Amino acid sequence: METLIYLGKVNLYWILLYGCYWLMLRRHTFFHWNRFYLLGSLLIAFALPLVIYPAAAPALPAIYEVNSASFSVSAAYTEEERFITWTNFMLAAYFLGIAVMLVSFFRHTRQLKMFLSRGEKIQLDDCTIILIDSNLVGSFSFLKWVVINRNDYENHFDAILRHEMVHTSQLHSIDILMLEILKVVFWFNPVLLLYKKSMQEVHEFLADSQAPNRETYARFLVAYALNAPIASLTNHFFKPSQIKTRIQMIYKNRTSKWLLSTYILAIALISGTALFIAGCEQTENTELEEAGSKAENNFAAAGEGGSFAGKKIFSVVEEQPEFPGGTEEMYRFLSENIKYPESAAKANVAGRVFLSFVVTETGETKDITVLKGIGYGCDAEAIRVLSKFPKWKPGKQSGQPVNVKYNLPINFQLDDDEKEQSSTNDTFLKLDTKGKIPLVVIDGKIIGKKDASKIIASSDIERVNVFKDKYATDKYGEKGADGVLEITTKKK
Repeated sequence: METLIYLGKVNLYWILLYGCYWLMLRRHTFFHWNRFYLLGSLLIAFALPLVIYPAAAPALPAIYEVNSASFSVSAAYTEEERFITWTNFMLAAYFLGIAVMLVSFFRHTRQLKMFLSRGEKIQLDDCTIILIDSNLVGSFSFLKWVVINRNDYENHFDAILRHEMVHTSQLHSIDILMLEILKVVFWFNPVLLLYKKSMQEVHEFLADSQAPNRETYARFLVAYALNAPIASLTNHFFKPSQIKTRIQMIYKNRTSKWLLSTYILAIALISGTALFIAGCEQTENTELEEAGSKAENNFAAAGEGGSFAGKKIFSVVEEQPEFPGGTEEMYRFLSENIKYPESAAKANVAGRVFLSFVVTETGETKDITVLKGIGYGCDAEAIRVLSKFPKWKPGKQSGQPVNVKYNLPINFQLDDDEKEQSSTNDTFLKLDTKGKIPLVVIDGKIIGKKDASKIIASSDIERVNVFKDKYATDKYGEKGADGVLEITTKKK
């Protein structure tokens, strides 16, 4: 899926880059710059989706949390998969398009090879001239070969050879070959046809600009009449569709060098767009990560707020709620009760369901909410199992039972193994120290702040208490000004 998204962005950037060329640059007489812009646009579009927005500088308050790896339930996919699906249909259509384009490409290549092999060869220092005894094909060039038909050889040899040698010396055929290859792979994107048309126009402008006398050359172009098939992979001397723009460019006054700044403006516009898109993606990813972090945080420490039955709901308490028997028993309960929905398995759907619920002051599980779901019965199955939780040991604040918000992610994943359910019970302690670092106390011993991010394996943790603000300073003085994380380890 990520590959498809990446390729989709590449194609969208091609459209955007070509739009900039069409609106801002195509009328300029900086033909070399236009050529490099078009070539660069085709290549840089592969890099722009990888642009990463710079990390924000402002420090954020520290978040103290015990993260639990999400509970996972997997299903062995035993049913026979249908061959005709939308995915298979789209893949078949895509590869069929590639096959058609390859056939066309090789047909043109074979035709070109035939022209190059059947004519009389004249070897020059800079190119090889191929003289063909036919007027059915117009004169053209490809790489280091210049093909000239009988009529052009007899009547216009010098003008056409001079023109075509510009194509060969500047390797214009390489540009066309690259575009043809991209058209094979990305045949569904019509903007590549526009790229090719514009590239061929620029090639002709470059070759025309080398004419010694533009008045004489313009009259020659107008007088030149040729109705011959045009080879797709070559730089053809004459195309009726280009004659008007070529003559316009011959007579056009040279663009002021001050307008070279237009290219800088185009680059700035594209760069700004890429950064804006990267920034939007970062914002979206950050929001998802924050939602996921909250959902994966068994003991969230983000302050207090909300209400349940007219009473406050805490997410930071002195004594956290506890499932009967501890976290391992909660995972065991989930593994014994949760089932992978058949509809999700058939649709090949997998992902994480983030849930939130309230452990009431009486230990009951209430107000079960899906923070982020995946559908296909997975959300409903998660809610069903959580609603069957036994009574918890309630959380306490100032020695009194209180309502505490608890978040839990359940990971539904398809597996090829025979095992239908599995749970991940290993946990880890995470300190997001973007700002202040809390005071860490393990079994009554204060740990240095520099070592706070690598303090203990979470599998050894029995209980975590979080203190902030006045609660922290009352107990630990100024050392607790940035918050306190009290950890009690399991007794061995």
